[in-house]
Amino acid sequence: MFPKWDDSYSVHNAKIDEQHKKLFELAAKVEYMFDKPIYKNDIKNLLAEFFNYMKDHFHDEEKYMELIGYPELEAHRKIHKEIIQMMINLIQSIKSTNDLKEKLYVVAKKWLLEHILYEDMKVEYFRRSSLSHDDGADVSFEEDKDERDDEGAIYLYVCDCVGQIHDVPFGIHQKIQLKGAKFRCKKCQEPIRFHKKHAEEF
Repeated sequence: MFPKWDDSYSVHNAKIDEQHKKLFELAAKVEYMFDKPIYKNDIKNLLAEFFNYMKDHFHDEEKYMELIGYPELEAHRKIHKEIIQMMINLIQSIKSTNDLKEKLYVVAKKWLLEHILYEDMKVEYFRRSSLSHDDGADVSFEEDKDERDDEGAIYLYVCDCVGQIHDVPFGIHQKIQLKGAKFRCKKCQEPIRFHKKHAEEF
């Protein structure tokens, strides 16, 4: 059985999380139809929806990784290209309805288990691991999950590291701006400073 979405898969970015939730829903549709009789056109429509949504998501995710200076962007981009190529090969080599269902199931499983649950969580780890509380303790973005920014914006901060951008969740942004809390870059040990609020469109 495919895993179902829960908050432990969150990357604490509203747009990316919403896209991941949609991909979990599409994968659930794939799983549902796997052992049921279904028309070939229904499978093709689901495949097209999955393929198009993945392309859009990959584009947005890569723009976001670029924005925050994610060091493994090129390797991540290569994985995206491999998944897209796998989908193209799948579309071109359909032999039967059952063959299509099996291949689509494998892609959905590979996409969910190996990509969202592993590769995308590396981006989240990179964000969290670059910050510490003023006392040196690690930062947990989960502690701010009840505080939501209705606009879904990204709050970008800088430190003394050249080119370093810290993307912080709304709750941490509020703590810094309203309560005077300090968070430090783990590399340069300097407090982060507000740079700009970035719209959700990367």
